[in-house]
Amino acid sequence: MSDAVHDLYQTHAYPAMSHPSTDPAATAVAARLAGLDAPDPSHARILDIGCATGHNLLPLAARWPKARFTGIDFSKPAIEEASESARLAGLTNVEFIGADLKTFNPGDGVNYDFIISHGIYSWVPGAVRQALLDFCATRLSPQGIAMISYNTLPGWSLRKSIANLTKLLSAESTSKPIGQEPEQILASLLMAAGNHNPYSRYLTQVLHDIFGQGGYFLRFDDLGPINEPCTFLDFIAHTSRSGLLYLAESLLCENFPCALAPEAAEILKPLAGEPHLLQQTIDVLTNRSFRHSLLCRADAPVERHPNPTSVLKFAVRCPHVMKHIAGGVRLMNHSGGELARCEKALEVALFSVLSKTNPETVPFHEVIVHMAEFLKQPFDYSRHLLPLAEVVMEAARKGLISLRSEAVRFNPEPPAVPALGALRLLAARNGQPMVDAYHMPCHLDDERKRQLAAAMDGSRTMDELTALANTNAPDFNVAAWLKHLAARGMFG
Repeated sequence: MSDAVHDLYQTHAYPAMSHPSTDPAATAVAARLAGLDAPDPSHARILDIGCATGHNLLPLAARWPKARFTGIDFSKPAIEEASESARLAGLTNVEFIGADLKTFNPGDGVNYDFIISHGIYSWVPGAVRQALLDFCATRLSPQGIAMISYNTLPGWSLRKSIANLTKLLSAESTSKPIGQEPEQILASLLMAAGNHNPYSRYLTQVLHDIFGQGGYFLRFDDLGPINEPCTFLDFIAHTSRSGLLYLAESLLCENFPCALAPEAAEILKPLAGEPHLLQQTIDVLTNRSFRHSLLCRADAPVERHPNPTSVLKFAVRCPHVMKHIAGGVRLMNHSGGELARCEKALEVALFSVLSKTNPETVPFHEVIVHMAEFLKQPFDYSRHLLPLAEVVMEAARKGLISLRSEAVRFNPEPPAVPALGALRLLAARNGQPMVDAYHMPCHLDDERKRQLAAAMDGSRTMDELTALANTNAPDFNVAAWLKHLAARGMFG
């Protein structure tokens, strides 16, 4: 590992964060739909390479007590904090090991069903990138999958130029005419960019995105000691040489982004037989800057054309707002923006059921039972099953629904005596994001929320929590915030 990268992670803690794209309940679905029968995550052996303080891995260990988890990182302070968090949360199915990936040896015969490598590939020297791929090729189980994230071209090109310029302007050899710190320099560039033509508007958008990360996070990401984006085809060439096979992106909606024109599917159909070239074309068309790619061993038993109805073996959720309109239903995001209109009977029945089961994720066999109410007739498996599978795949591709390998059940209403559980309580008391039932981070972005969450240990009623909040923040709507937490599965 280069000295600059090593020193950064020994002296600065990587920000605590969970990453939904790494959740094996989601990546297992993507792998299975790509033709690989990935293992059941709830009983799997799972490795997180570059685990930092364990904030991404610990919630998974809490969710699946019968699975085995290992996190490795070369940062000694991070490993110590992760191990202590596991101890305080009472988790005995997870271990954290201080190790350099180039020399890490998990032991004879130890293979992993899921390998997570988020934020590593683009930020380490070439020798470590090779070690990462070699490790995956030799340590994945026969049907195991690795999720590797990386910065991609062409989307990262402008960000790379901005990062290089920011480093140059902040170097000791300059007179620092437009700012002393990277954030000041970025703010100056943002004001100077203007908004008068398509390029300046795009530049402003990118600068806003970089600036919004904050100075602390920038030192790991855009302004990290190493940041080497690559094209998708270059990544695939590297993984193929290393004995790995590309399956898909970890989130189904990333395989064919909705940013493409409605006619794109038909226009790009001639590339269907060349999936790697198709993906590279999509990256250029969408200016994609980041990927979360799933890989398996080159000798894995992949069936490239699985049964289309296999999509109905999963659990499903529609996280969007649905309203009935004349002749169908309308799907909207929580800001009121329209996402889709559906008029076909199967679509209307599907989303009508999911609007009642949200925010939980339920198995498809339960959804099908209740669809009959909206179809005005019993569900006919011989006639409806394949068309429903096609509707589901299209909805998942567009991000209208999310699919998981298992159901997610919880009471969406706050309990009389709210208790966050040991791991979320620990995060709240450390001022870190709590992780919800869908592995999404819940940021405690003001002191009122941090203090209130830290008090949700199961010893106070809702009225007592409200009284506690009112002593410092009488205008804070405690009931609404507790309802928000409950709808995210925070209380189990």
